[in-house]
Amino acid sequence: MGQLITVEELPRYAPGELKLDSSPVGRNDFRLRIFRYAPSDIWVPPSENFLLVLYRDGVTSMNRRVGSAWKQDHVGRGVTSLLTRAEPSSWHWKNDIEVTHFYISPALMTKTASEAFDRDAEAVELHDLLKVEDPMLTWINDQMVQEVAAGGPGGRLCYDALALQASVHILRKYAAIEFKMPCAQGRFRPAHARLIEDYVEQNIFRNITLEELANICNCTPVQFARKFRVHYGMRPHAYVLRRKVEHACQHLRRDRVALKEIALLAGFADQSHLNRVFRQHMNVTPAEYRRQVCETKLEA
Repeated sequence: MGQLITVEELPRYAPGELKLDSSPVGRNDFRLRIFRYAPSDIWVPPSENFLLVLYRDGVTSMNRRVGSAWKQDHVGRGVTSLLTRAEPSSWHWKNDIEVTHFYISPALMTKTASEAFDRDAEAVELHDLLKVEDPMLTWINDQMVQEVAAGGPGGRLCYDALALQASVHILRKYAAIEFKMPCAQGRFRPAHARLIEDYVEQNIFRNITLEELANICNCTPVQFARKFRVHYGMRPHAYVLRRKVEHACQHLRRDRVALKEIALLAGFADQSHLNRVFRQHMNVTPAEYRRQVCETKLEA
């Protein structure tokens, strides 16, 4: 595969008047730009991103070639063209047009596919389609353009929501998804279980992520969570919280340090967090637990 061009390099091959750019929003993995184009005959090298062309203004016949065969159709507002990544393309049109470009990174599409379908995606490819009439994409385009142009409070949050909606819609209707093979079902091997438990013990004082634990067994987070529940009878988060409480109990039995210090030693955010979780697991507060331990020792 040859060199893949970036979003910034595209205007070298498809020169037009830039009307709007979403880069101030800060989403490089789902970027929007509007161009005004005169009649053109262009060749575009393979791109690192998926490309959607949403026609906003003007009507023209459009000729496009991806691979060996040319395709021709009429395009105008309400029409979308889709182009997968890493494929060169040729375009020819005769009239002025204004279009929105969506540039979507393969990493975002793969991540969204894994979350949307609850299976770990290996790769995503878009269908190469010259003409699709999709009111949903047209509506999302209009809303995103409005948010980028207005630049008001909460614009990034709204843009993120629209980007997610667009990505899921595209995956459902216009994508081929290759999913990873699931790891073995059932319980962990004893060696893996020991590694998981040791890792939790050694890192109990901090926030442990699901990705960290999954990497120990060379599983994806979704696969790991399912297998963990089969093996331990609870979710990873519940297991880690239980171990934090047990560590707190050990400190309360043997140490006279302040409760806020025990909270940090056991990996809780603060004393309030320790109190809340400890009561849920032990039905008493840490202070009450410590007092009960002291009374038991005196009686002995």
